Amino acid sequence: MQGKALLVVFSLLFSGCSVGMAASGNKEQDASIIFPGSNRAVIMSKLGPPDTSRVLEDGKTEDTYLIKQGNEASSGRAGAHAGLDLLSLGLWEVVATPYELAQSEQKSRYVITYDTAGNVVNVQKFGAK
Repeated sequence: MQGKALLVVFSLLFSGCSVGMAASGNKEQDASIIFPGSNRAVIMSKLGPPDTSRVLEDGKTEDTYLIKQGNEASSGRAGAHAGLDLLSLGLWEVVATPYELAQSEQKSRYVITYDTAGNVVNVQKFGAK
């Protein structure tokens, strides 16, 4: 009897971790639009405002973006975890939480240089390959 009570307590404490992890995340950002010749307005419309922006001495503009990929929210995955949590009385969390933790995101820093017309002349990528 004591084992069952302990199982219920643990299932209540730990159920939902994988559900919350699957439901939260970052919207996938498309870095394929960053290439020499691309226009600054197009990049800003897809990625939003840059993290930093500065005008260089020669009149060019340099923007930096932190692009996060690989951790998109999934309501389907969250629903599956919730259903399996209910069916297994929370035991599914033993499998699901490590799985969600392994769904890591990759972060890349892009430094983009634009000419005076607003077209990309140079792209530097730092971080994930």
